[in-house]
Amino acid sequence: MRPGYGMFQQQTAKMRITPQLRKAITILQLSTPELMEVIQQEVTDNPVLEIVSHTGDTNFTPTFFHGARRTELMYDPLLHIASNEVSLERHLKEQLGFIKKIQPSLRRTVSFMIGNLDHNGYLGSTLPEISEVCKIDLVQVEDALKILQSFEPRGVGARDLRECLLLQVQSLADSFPLVSLLIKKHLNEIANYHVHKLTTLLQVSPQEIQAAIDVIKGLNPKPGAVFHIETVHYIIPEVIIERAGEQLVVLLHQAASSRLSVNGYYERMAEVNSDNYELTRFLAGKLHAAKFFLKCLDQRRRTIVRVTQAIVEEQNDFFWKGTGHLKPMTLKQIGDKLGVHESTVSRATAGKYAQTPWGIFELKYFFPSGLQMGLGESASSEHVKSKIKTWISGENSRKPYSDQKLADLLREEGISISRRTITKYREELGISSSVRRKRI
Repeated sequence: MRPGYGMFQQQTAKMRITPQLRKAITILQLSTPELMEVIQQEVTDNPVLEIVSHTGDTNFTPTFFHGARRTELMYDPLLHIASNEVSLERHLKEQLGFIKKIQPSLRRTVSFMIGNLDHNGYLGSTLPEISEVCKIDLVQVEDALKILQSFEPRGVGARDLRECLLLQVQSLADSFPLVSLLIKKHLNEIANYHVHKLTTLLQVSPQEIQAAIDVIKGLNPKPGAVFHIETVHYIIPEVIIERAGEQLVVLLHQAASSRLSVNGYYERMAEVNSDNYELTRFLAGKLHAAKFFLKCLDQRRRTIVRVTQAIVEEQNDFFWKGTGHLKPMTLKQIGDKLGVHESTVSRATAGKYAQTPWGIFELKYFFPSGLQMGLGESASSEHVKSKIKTWISGENSRKPYSDQKLADLLREEGISISRRTITKYREELGISSSVRRKRI
């Protein structure tokens, strides 16, 4: 048969995701705050849906309720907390207001400088630029800068890190003259912790260098950052895992289990006005959409509870003994245990949080990677981090553990791990290197 162009019929098998299935998948992977927004929008768009007030019972129950009254959304006290934040600009201008004897031009210049500070408290404009904008001479600009730099927090109005630190140690210069000298000329050596080099250069003892470095470490390199206003994001746990005697119980959080119902009034209206085609058709569509949405919510809750219960069974030691007993686990393990695909487990755990006896954790936290041990066993990365943190907290500060030493200690316990991995875990824990932890 010669090849050529033409039209042919061919049967193929394809998987199509229906809009209903797509919506069910979307609802499953929503976090609790996102779900609450979707529920609120659905109630707004669909008049036959209503939110039933909670009775305080957090046990898992079906979501179909009939004949209940329409109520408002659940009151969230976190949305009604009064703000008591003071910005850096307001804090500094209040101090400027307390100065009575000051020239109007200086006051305007100081106020202009305050408005040009970044969120760390550093002055972003140069003095000549300020002189040109404020139409005053450079000497007055320097006077205005001195006024600004006398305000609290100390170090505010500095033009670089060195000046910021020097402003903070002015009152300590008599007691620690070495501190000012180190900041002025040897800031890089301090950052790299070259104690022996500084000892040789300055002809002082290592103990004096160490004491001066300790003072510098206590200074604030970003004095204005404490006033930086950021949006606080509250975590709403999806499930609560509690100890009940010798058992662990999984409960749905009240905020994550908003109970909806179909308003019975509209169901009766659809039956009474069956001869009104347009009204019947409209209500039938809304009732069908409402019941499907309730079914999706019900399926979401059941899936999350099942996945959480499986996690609790697999990570039982964690909930009784703590984070050091978290063992390696994969999404596929839970999927096989429940008879679902691992993608379903991934959607059910992404962005969801659990309140446990040890704090609030994302459900993804319970799927740590594993490190090979002897006899075919494995240890989780969290278990290794816990050991590293414990060893470093109890080390001799004069001879701190190096990363290689920590790797050797783990190898003695049957955990094979490279020095580079130790370094990675140590940095994730926010722990400095052995050179920086060393005390003289």
